[in-house]
Amino acid sequence: MVLPEAFENYTRAMMGDDLFAHFAHSMQQDATAFVRLNHYKCPTAKMALAASKVPWYEYGYALDARPAFTFDPLFHAGLYYVQEQSSMFLAQVLRQFVQSPVRMLDMCAAPGGKSTLARLELPKGSTLVCNEPNRSRVQILNENIQKCGHPEVMVTNNYPKEIRQSGLKFQVILCDVPCSGEGMFRKNANAIDEWSVDNVNKCQQLQREIVAEAWQCLEPGGLLIYSTCTFNTKENEENVAWICQELGATTLKVKVEEDWNIMGNLLSAPATEDTTNKESKHSSAFNVYRFIPGYQDKPGNIYGEGLFMAVLRKEGTVQSMTEKTSKQKMRHQLSDNGQSIPTHWLQESQHFNFTWVKNELWAIPPSLQSQYEQAARSLRVIAAGINLLQLKGKSFIPSQGLALSSCLSPSAFPRVELSYADAIQYLGRNTITLPPNTPQGFILVTYQNVALGFVKNMGNRANNLYPSEWRIRSTHSPENITQIITV
Repeated sequence: MVLPEAFENYTRAMMGDDLFAHFAHSMQQDATAFVRLNHYKCPTAKMALAASKVPWYEYGYALDARPAFTFDPLFHAGLYYVQEQSSMFLAQVLRQFVQSPVRMLDMCAAPGGKSTLARLELPKGSTLVCNEPNRSRVQILNENIQKCGHPEVMVTNNYPKEIRQSGLKFQVILCDVPCSGEGMFRKNANAIDEWSVDNVNKCQQLQREIVAEAWQCLEPGGLLIYSTCTFNTKENEENVAWICQELGATTLKVKVEEDWNIMGNLLSAPATEDTTNKESKHSSAFNVYRFIPGYQDKPGNIYGEGLFMAVLRKEGTVQSMTEKTSKQKMRHQLSDNGQSIPTHWLQESQHFNFTWVKNELWAIPPSLQSQYEQAARSLRVIAAGINLLQLKGKSFIPSQGLALSSCLSPSAFPRVELSYADAIQYLGRNTITLPPNTPQGFILVTYQNVALGFVKNMGNRANNLYPSEWRIRSTHSPENITQIITV
């Protein structure tokens, strides 16, 4: 790997010769693969491959070798997510500072790694709005949210300014902002080609614009979690200083262990902390957390990619979340053609509100209902709660989101267990053959008793209902099955 000269000169001056030498060496090594188990959807899931635990997250693992995740049906079922260990530090932040239900916003959420992690770690009764401004990226976000399986989530596709104008308010906001991508050099050669000093400066300005909008959506006493996947101080410490000076934020100290190899402030000005309340207000005093490949380089250390994170508090008194439960239970029980909605497809369906959005029916938890109603007035809402079904002609078609939801009733549909070969065929949206005694109608197909999606058995054939945009596109078929997790 050849690093840009301007990047190398700047980074060496920032890190010093010794740290930069370790960093440069690590950049020539292969990136480690990490996975995170979905303990909400499958509490019994365990690693089947040789793996080491991520130090700050018990459900995160570093793998000894990178398997072909694409050919694992349990990956497509959402039982685990491939994510850098550095990004899993968000769990440590949320566990320390969020102990009661909150309304949380992920402002720049695609592809969904931090959003799905946040949803797993937020207290029960919390709601999460995952927003992605880029229309071409919001669909992969929605896919990963559906695979996560949690109902108290809404996906939107809007610019930060539009979120602010909607009037929605949150107690926690994550701004994992677009950046110059220096932390991705080892994984993505395009990131090196696209890097420039000018782009760093443009990113810094864009990041401040995003944070300024997010700050107005944050309730008094709320938390702003700021993060990038880059190394330079312009997009990191200098922006934290700007947030403190211009917006009146206070940085918070996250509990970390020394052997986690997390670096702090790299600005030349020394950091000074308020040791009484573990918060710092002076513009040069930062509680910030940097993940640098090669830092404290020694045998046995496993490194993820570059990440920077800071947790900031807005002045004011924290307001506890009040759940606004709609009194209009089971609204829209009939479709336009008079058919009764199959609410029995959901467990405890009486706890949901049902809303038609064009030809789709969404089941929305009461905790999310008021936020959804407010968002729907002015924002582009991609999904909210559970996408229960689609109306095609006079027929109800169960949606993929229902198949992957933790709220699917176990007795709602007949089930057919697939072999590995048939599961891969199904996920490629190819034709599969069902057992002769399979009843006609909608069938939930499973692999290792984990739901993959639906087919409609017509008797002489089975129509594959797996979303075409989700299908495995590769025509390669692995010779050996690699069992990544067990359930």
